[in-house]
Amino acid sequence: MRKPVWNVFAATVALMSLPVMAAAVDSVRVRIAGYRELGAAFKAANDGLRGDAQIVLLQQSARQISNAAKQQYGWFPAGSGPQPGVKTAAKPIIWANPGKFKAAQDAFARQAESFRKAANGGNVALLRVEVRKLGLTCKACHSQFRTEVD
Repeated sequence: MRKPVWNVFAATVALMSLPVMAAAVDSVRVRIAGYRELGAAFKAANDGLRGDAQIVLLQQSARQISNAAKQQYGWFPAGSGPQPGVKTAAKPIIWANPGKFKAAQDAFARQAESFRKAANGGNVALLRVEVRKLGLTCKACHSQFRTEVD
């Protein structure tokens, strides 16, 4: 008994798309893990600036934030955006308008570096100003390129 050609074709296409789907899901997982680590470092920096600032811990958080800012450029490969079977808060505009998204990433990376330099200088008053600016770059990117998650 012969199988209809269409069923064989559909099965072949489905099997061929599995690696692509797996790669997209893996990219999203890497992205989520990276942003969770970034968020934890940002929270640690904010918490550290609320009480008696421990410069060494602030410097560590600033290094983590700066490193994540550099790594974020690789967290959005083609095919890792919203699609069936891939759960992500990233908006399609990231891939539709990569120049605009890169500009937001660049702004964050510049501010992360400013925060790192301020942390290395040990000036707590300056650190408080720089962490606020850093939070604003996060917010600016989220408002344009991230869907709100409940």
